[in-house]
Amino acid sequence: GGALGLYFSTSQRTLWRGPSPVAEATAMLISPKGNGAFIASARELAYVEIDNPHPEVSWRALFGKVWFEGYQKPEYVWQSTGGTDDFEAKLSLTPLIVGTLKGTVYSLLIAIPLAILGAMFASQFLHPKVLGYVKPTVEIMAALPSVVLGFLAGLWLAPALEQAFPALVLAIVVLPLLVWATGLAWQRVPRRIRGRYPAGSEIVLYLLAVALGTWLCIELSAGFERLAFGGSFQAWLLEATGLRYDQRNAVVVGLAMGFAVIPIIFAISEDAFSNVPRNLVAGSLALGANRGQTVTRVVLPTASPGIFSAVMIGFGRAIGETMIVLMATGNTPILDLSAFNGFRTLSANIAVEIPEAPHGGTLYRALFLAALLLFVLTFLVNTAAELVRQRLRRKYAQL
Repeated sequence: GGALGLYFSTSQRTLWRGPSPVAEATAMLISPKGNGAFIASARELAYVEIDNPHPEVSWRALFGKVWFEGYQKPEYVWQSTGGTDDFEAKLSLTPLIVGTLKGTVYSLLIAIPLAILGAMFASQFLHPKVLGYVKPTVEIMAALPSVVLGFLAGLWLAPALEQAFPALVLAIVVLPLLVWATGLAWQRVPRRIRGRYPAGSEIVLYLLAVALGTWLCIELSAGFERLAFGGSFQAWLLEATGLRYDQRNAVVVGLAMGFAVIPIIFAISEDAFSNVPRNLVAGSLALGANRGQTVTRVVLPTASPGIFSAVMIGFGRAIGETMIVLMATGNTPILDLSAFNGFRTLSANIAVEIPEAPHGGTLYRALFLAALLLFVLTFLVNTAAELVRQRLRRKYAQL
């Protein structure tokens, strides 16, 4: 009677192969819904039911490159719906996983230095009375709704950054140098004058330096753009690197999501610094170390388990963020590590797609798999972080 087979050309998989129910079959017609087939010969016609509800899904289709019709080469593509009846669903989760990690990394690059250094300064150098105002103020930042941050990032920050991106480039260099110069100048002030002010009063000078530096960067932005980028940063970026600048990109998300993550890392890190035994600090100072050496060589290593926990909790906060990513990026599921274009994360993809996913359908199941991946990724990172934290705690517990 011969043999029959079902072959899914897009994923290049043989779904089924077996004997034909019709001897000497000459023709086969699959029903429009793909749930049955007519098999005919010169003398016989038979109908066979096909139970294969999700032929387009496989491990390769979900995580590997697939050569779809109309594409020049195999690619990672997520495109669940289309405008035509003959549309073929593309359900690669790889762009979403990369987008999730991309948004998390850019937000932590901004949040970690600011939060940890700020917590170090607040805990070790600020007067307790001043700290009583600073810490609650930073913690209040965590109460801002994500939708508000996403709204501001998408409608105000993204257009402003597009017009003045060179100012951000300048700020990365100018602000740290200006703050460092301010601290150096404060140290050179005679001790009898510095002694008139409570410890940590120099924070006012640092804030003034940041405000002055920000104003200078904005004022010098146009001239710096003409001098360094030939008058247009976007045109220079495209010509020099081949990268296109999108208004809603990873830098915008990093700034907005970093603002949301900073309070969490700051609060936990500040507690870690403040809980370092005072006898360690006093012993270091008694042996001749100055305040800066004591903080960097004694306090920082001792507080490292708590700091590491703060970073991992911030990581969990960033990797699961939905509204900021949804509103501040183009929400485009592309696989590109460039900081100047958008992306789509697993959580944002679930929020966008789940209302239109048919219950029990292929897309519905793919979204649940995406949620499971997000859970597993967070679980593995937090587990590894806890193991490292316990190891650091045992290492420094003997101090």
